[in-house]
Amino acid sequence: MIIKNHPNLMIRAMIGQRTYHYLRNLAVQISILFNALLGGELHQSFSARNHQRRRDKKLHVCNLIDLLLGEDHCLRSWVHWKVIVRKI
Repeated sequence: MIIKNHPNLMIRAMIGQRTYHYLRNLAVQISILFNALLGGELHQSFSARNHQRRRDKKLHVCNLIDLLLGEDHCLRSWVHWKVIVRKI
């Protein structure tokens, strides 16, 4: 069985596990702040918002986000957000 090199694993190896998690959490919080500044919903990231816009057939940048952050990134962010909204 061949395992592809995942970019996140390579980054984690270079900067360390704790630093990677800190930077990842910081990026998520910046995304949520950016979305809030644009009028988005509570606890929703910019990626999740764009997937919702795609579902609503509105202008979105999911293709660009998915290209930069990985296939189905917006979908996964939206599913994660929906799970959090139901827990609150």
